[in-house]
Amino acid sequence: MAINFLNNVDLNQNQLIKAAIESQANNTAAGTGVEGQLYFDTTLDVLKVWAGGAWTSVGGGVETLTANSTTFVNLVDTGTAADPILTASLSATGTPGATTYLRGDNSWAALPAAYTWSIQGDTGGTLTVASGTTIDIAGGTNVTTARSGNTITINSTDQFVGTVTSVSATTAGDALDVAVTSATTTPALAFTWAGTGAQYIDGTGDLVTFPAIPQGDVTGVNGGTYITVTNPSGPVPTVNHDSTSRTDTTSATSPGYGGTFTAVDSVTSNSTGHVTALNLKTITLPAADDTNTTYTLPTSAGAANTAVVTLTPGGSGGGGGSVTFSGTDDEIRVSETTGANGTVIVGLPADVTITSDLTVGDNVTLTGGNLSVTGTGSFTGQVTVPTANTGTSAPNLAQVELLIAGVGIFQGSYDAATNTPALEGASNIALNTGDYFVVSVAGTFLGEALEPGDFIFANNDIAAGTSPALSNYTVVQADDNVAGAGASDGATQKGVSGFDSDHFTVSSNGWVQLKPQSNANAARVVLNSALSYVTRVEAGGLTTFTVSVSDASLFGAGAVGQNTKAEVTENSGDYETVYAGVSRSGGSIVFEFKGSVANSAYATLLSYV
Repeated sequence: MAINFLNNVDLNQNQLIKAAIESQANNTAAGTGVEGQLYFDTTLDVLKVWAGGAWTSVGGGVETLTANSTTFVNLVDTGTAADPILTASLSATGTPGATTYLRGDNSWAALPAAYTWSIQGDTGGTLTVASGTTIDIAGGTNVTTARSGNTITINSTDQFVGTVTSVSATTAGDALDVAVTSATTTPALAFTWAGTGAQYIDGTGDLVTFPAIPQGDVTGVNGGTYITVTNPSGPVPTVNHDSTSRTDTTSATSPGYGGTFTAVDSVTSNSTGHVTALNLKTITLPAADDTNTTYTLPTSAGAANTAVVTLTPGGSGGGGGSVTFSGTDDEIRVSETTGANGTVIVGLPADVTITSDLTVGDNVTLTGGNLSVTGTGSFTGQVTVPTANTGTSAPNLAQVELLIAGVGIFQGSYDAATNTPALEGASNIALNTGDYFVVSVAGTFLGEALEPGDFIFANNDIAAGTSPALSNYTVVQADDNVAGAGASDGATQKGVSGFDSDHFTVSSNGWVQLKPQSNANAARVVLNSALSYVTRVEAGGLTTFTVSVSDASLFGAGAVGQNTKAEVTENSGDYETVYAGVSRSGGSIVFEFKGSVANSAYATLLSYV
């Protein structure tokens, strides 16, 4: 089975040693080729190349030879197909010789003893000229002849000589007259225009009278009201609008009570800015002085938890009114002392209920009774709580610390490889009794080998920087390693690792085994641009397929083409391996085929290393 190459093979100027050209019995067996394709014809023992749409022997050797006779020549092949011998002879009738010639009817004819030809002029008829006779072309009146080589030139000696016998002239229309004098000797032409200044010449040359048109010139431009004209008689008059001056006058008057005066209320102007109207308004003054009014503000009792202040006018003045101050139940109390100089008192009731937030800028002192908080709240400062002595009272911090003394608090993870945080050595941190850590990184702690998941408890209060001993701690081995390894289930310590169920099985005893699986770093990709990570481009006689190996459907982000091995196969039949041009760039690998290659014709086997 032949190996298929789907792109050009570049030997980089290396030799092709002991290579044999494809052998076929004939052109039919070789089939239709492409420009430059070779095969060896085993029947004719010649090398052939496909050129110009056909198989041609390399080097131009004769492949076939056909003998075809023509009207004047007979061809006879006396050899073989491989070694033809052609003999050519004239097919004319008659006998060839020194005194015969081959005529157009393909026959041999005798040469004539002499030739004759005829000449003829404008007069004198036709003359037969015998063989060997010379014809003389002679000049005549005002004509000469000359020979140069095989050329005879005929010239005229008076080309521009002649006599004008008569001159005449005419014009079209009636606007121009022409007269000829001495027409046969020394002719002269005289042109005379007709018509008057009231006429013009139309397209036919005839005179036409101008129609009546109003005539006249502007002799002056005069000014009018508010209009002044500079240079009124021309040639360029200038028309100006006169400036308008306004004189304002003033007057004074002192109208009494009930008197009137007139004032300008509005001015109306036209589009040119001229004032066209004024609106005059008459203003009437009051009939008498206003009377000043005095008021008092007496206080009176209102409804429950309210006080009323009334504005009371004195004399004949009018107006007045009242203002009511109202309290709110359980929040604001309002009371009063009545009279002209009364007092409105605003305070708090004996029991105050705050239905929303209460913000106090300083201390709140409760001298008696209870402080009830029915909702939730927060204190931004320290709240002093007395020592609780009943089960329903809130304890203070000192009581809480006393209650929880010796109860451990989780302090976080411990890196046994780097002693972080410092639990041993001169830089140890302070701990309270019961504080504990969980080991996150394996290592050694005060001579004890620790693994992730182990616990370290403080046996007593440990001051900072005291280099505590192992006796100050209790180490609990959790005995759960991250992972174990062994040859068998029983011989392997189990851990706390998790495993991908797609690739591993885990027994109830914690025994982990790898499933049979395919190569996660390998994939078979059909070269089809319908796939989101495959593009196809056909240009310049080539078809390229670009596969994005960094696509999530293949090897994922970070995968690069230069780390990807590729094999190209047919996508049907026996899936034979073929050879195409393969190049790599960034996160892609490019397959290049010569000619037009359809989608899904080939596939590639990819392996990422």
